[in-house]
Amino acid sequence: MCPAHLAPLMRNLIRGGEHRAPSARPPRPPDDCTDRKKPLVNPIAFQLGPLTIRWYGIMVAAGFLLGFTVLQRRAGRGGAVSRDEAGNLALTAMLGGIVGARLFYVIENWEEYRRALAEILRIDHGGLVFYGGLFGAVAAVWLRCRRKRLPVWEVGDLFAPALPVGHALGRVGCFLNGCCFGRPWRGLFSVLYPPGSDVHHVQRIKGICAPDSAQCLPVFPIQLMAAVMNLAIFGILLLAGPRLARRGQLFALYVMLYSSMRFFLEFARGDYLVYIGPFTPAQVVCLLLFPVGVVLFVLLGRFAPDRRAAPSLGGDEGDA
Repeated sequence: MCPAHLAPLMRNLIRGGEHRAPSARPPRPPDDCTDRKKPLVNPIAFQLGPLTIRWYGIMVAAGFLLGFTVLQRRAGRGGAVSRDEAGNLALTAMLGGIVGARLFYVIENWEEYRRALAEILRIDHGGLVFYGGLFGAVAAVWLRCRRKRLPVWEVGDLFAPALPVGHALGRVGCFLNGCCFGRPWRGLFSVLYPPGSDVHHVQRIKGICAPDSAQCLPVFPIQLMAAVMNLAIFGILLLAGPRLARRGQLFALYVMLYSSMRFFLEFARGDYLVYIGPFTPAQVVCLLLFPVGVVLFVLLGRFAPDRRAAPSLGGDEGDA
């Protein structure tokens, strides 16, 4: 794609429009949901008798496993956190993250869950809010650090690269599950989800598709873009780690990178039914977190202990 076409493509994506070459044909009506040529994304991986295995659960589990592997390889290099303790911290973060992520999602969608309380426990169906998971994991890990008298900022630096690489696989799970989807899009990389999917349901509520439509409109795969951006953050953190002198700065850098990336990607999301002014709830959190990350980065750079005193978090970052 030449640069001259890139700007209008992104502008139309953010506005929820469709990128088309000039044509004399009239545009398709908004409820034309009959594009059957595009591949359908099926959230179900396979069946084991009466048990349905979804791609979302598989990819979230794979994300935890990959993040745990990165964490283990970075631990036990002479710092305060051994590999055994890193495993305990990972389990703590996983449990706290799942509870926090699910709690935030249920609160945001309480009208839906109040009529089906049993669905609250079905996380394999999707419905985890990343910021809720981040807050839940941070709170759980902080409590364990206090109880075990572990250096909090050293632990934060240990976790920093593990978070985005695990999150990247989670976003692939979102893509396969059909949650956290993008705005309607018939241009390059557009994806069509099956009838009755969350995409179809939300588009009907928003009036994008007619109430009696048999198929939803194709959407932009914003989840895959988020996965790529998370992998980019992972790479930046590995490169920046050896160059940051103070403990905690690597975690603060992660907060800044992720909140800024997430803020701009949210403009292309098509799944929200509730906004806070012109922003999504996640964008509001981003606007609060980014300055917190900046302040932490500056203050830790002046007052935190030297990271070079902890070999496990020092110059061998690239070995993760």
